[in-house]
Amino acid sequence: MLINALPYLFLALFLGLTSCKDDETNGEEMSSEDCTDLASVFTIALTTEGCNVDIANNLGTTSNYSESVSGGTRTISFNSIPNHLVGTFPNSGNPNTISEQNNTFQMTTSPSLASNVTIAQGWIQGILFSGVTVDIYTAEFFTGSSGMVNMQWNRNTLQNVDDLGLDCNNAHVQPTGKYHYHGIPNAYGDALGVDGTEMVKIGYAADGVPVYYLYYEDDNGNIVEAQASYELKSGSRGGDGITAPNGCYDGEYFQDYEYVADSGNLDACNGRTGPTPDALNGEYYYVITNDFPSGPLCFSGTPNSSFQLGGN
Repeated sequence: MLINALPYLFLALFLGLTSCKDDETNGEEMSSEDCTDLASVFTIALTTEGCNVDIANNLGTTSNYSESVSGGTRTISFNSIPNHLVGTFPNSGNPNTISEQNNTFQMTTSPSLASNVTIAQGWIQGILFSGVTVDIYTAEFFTGSSGMVNMQWNRNTLQNVDDLGLDCNNAHVQPTGKYHYHGIPNAYGDALGVDGTEMVKIGYAADGVPVYYLYYEDDNGNIVEAQASYELKSGSRGGDGITAPNGCYDGEYFQDYEYVADSGNLDACNGRTGPTPDALNGEYYYVITNDFPSGPLCFSGTPNSSFQLGGN
């Protein structure tokens, strides 16, 4: 792998210290320090169950994704209407309605690895050929009983503590009407016919790095399922439940996890280097997986500013 461990110190510090908004925790959490047998609250949809809505047809429009290349820059225009089935919105956990958007992103056509990774919080991580963005992080943070928000503890969407209205694509809708992914988009994979026999490119990240769906080619030429390299921390958070969360590290927060090198087959940014259909001699790419964090928590290259939240 072409990236050494040093740049990931920045990500480790971020997860140790430390956007779609739905609701907040009230600070009522487990106070027990015995976390030995605690089950993880991580949850992720792995089937297409519940996705039976052709939203483009319902809205009388079409999914739009188009790209052009000029002078080493790829420009992508899209409307955030998926080209696959979705769940029902609004729903009990998400009161918002999908609506057509008007977005344009840019990125380099020749991505290279930076000396340090860029934390992906505050950014849209990528755009898929489905016309929908990947937004792994949330704009939800621990809020104590005093009402004070602690932004060092970022809520994880892929958990079962709260109903955030995710559909089978691990996606939901912002108040603006923008449909977006927080995890692996199962109905999109189904529409593409992904069956684990080949690598399937599904989009690009903000740094221009290609994104693949779940599978990669290993050193023996076999197509295998990618696994992220994150694990829950052991023990408890150590907060007082008022200014910072207490209770066990159970996956409710991004900071409950830590990167453990070689525990999976991807790096801290959910990427790896190896052969792809576009680069038989090898290139760096990201993989959308069915475990935490499911997508990039950081960029190994340099992200284009058009992906920065507030800029589009």
